[in-house]
Amino acid sequence: MMHRHIKISAIHILVILILISVTFFSCHKNKEEVIEFNESHPLSLAPDVEWALVTDPYAAYRSDIEWNAEITNHCRRGDILQVYAKSIDKQKTVWYKFEQGWLPETCLSIYSNRYKAQTAAENLKD
Repeated sequence: MMHRHIKISAIHILVILILISVTFFSCHKNKEEVIEFNESHPLSLAPDVEWALVTDPYAAYRSDIEWNAEITNHCRRGDILQVYAKSIDKQKTVWYKFEQGWLPETCLSIYSNRYKAQTAAENLKD
């Protein structure tokens, strides 16, 4: 009877040692993840700043909120722009003000932050 009790204890000890070794070897420390913030656009997540994605192949910036206004520059599909102002003309066309001029809403998609606009730009089909 005594030998049987020792065998059970030895089996228990063996099982415990196996579990401890499996636990020890399977638990390895993961390398620390480093989160890098892109600070090239500090307003990327600002709650009061909107971002526009140009959806037309080419769009012309205007000096004012009318189709006959002087063209001040051009932009391309996929460009991401910070919105500075918004206005509606007499024909009820919505216009957005950017650093280089005004663009109509018809050639844009508007996003609440730059990262959403970047994701949408990556998904644009040429």
